[in-house]
Amino acid sequence: MFNGIAGSYDFLNHLLSLGIDRHWRRVLIKHVLKRNPNNALDIATGTGDIAIALYKVGVETTGIDIADQMVEVAKSKCSKLKKSSIPLPGFLIASADDIPYPDNSFQLVTIGFGIRNFENRKRAIEEIFRVLKVGGELAILEFAEPRNKLWSSIYKFYFHNILPLIGKLISKDMDAYRYLPESVSQFPQYKDFCNELETVGFANPKFKPLTGGVSILYTALKT
Repeated sequence: MFNGIAGSYDFLNHLLSLGIDRHWRRVLIKHVLKRNPNNALDIATGTGDIAIALYKVGVETTGIDIADQMVEVAKSKCSKLKKSSIPLPGFLIASADDIPYPDNSFQLVTIGFGIRNFENRKRAIEEIFRVLKVGGELAILEFAEPRNKLWSSIYKFYFHNILPLIGKLISKDMDAYRYLPESVSQFPQYKDFCNELETVGFANPKFKPLTGGVSILYTALKT
């Protein structure tokens, strides 16, 4: 499904979020820089937006994804980046539930709007915990349903009616943009997801609602 929309993915992300997706990524980057990570793993990297953002602030980053066409777009974007003192982001075709790196490899793991798609989420979180160094941080951006009733009703109308229609017109794939709201409604949100992180062993899981709860920044530490 994601390979099928790879060519229009970035354009539709910006269009359908009214450009707010850029703000959400900036919030994540600003937060993770507080711990000064030297390296990072971006899981479900897609077209590489978070990996590229981390590179631009001096974090050596690798991205993994199972959708090879999305990764090809990421590589193309990286080839146009201005070179710096650290290597350009590298990308691998790999699954979150079988990360091809040794224990304690990364100071930071990020996921941008991808964890709700994981087939085996518990196994993936265990793998993330394994590859994080002690003192490392997990930072996740994911969609959610706003708690405010009025804002939630507006959001649901847009998310379930307008967004799939625009997505189909541009990407020619109706199923992909019907899947998005369905996957969000089925994903554990707020404290429920923090509890999942804690069960695996993460410490101090927190959530920060963004744009009235349309998106959430989840963070947790390996101690």
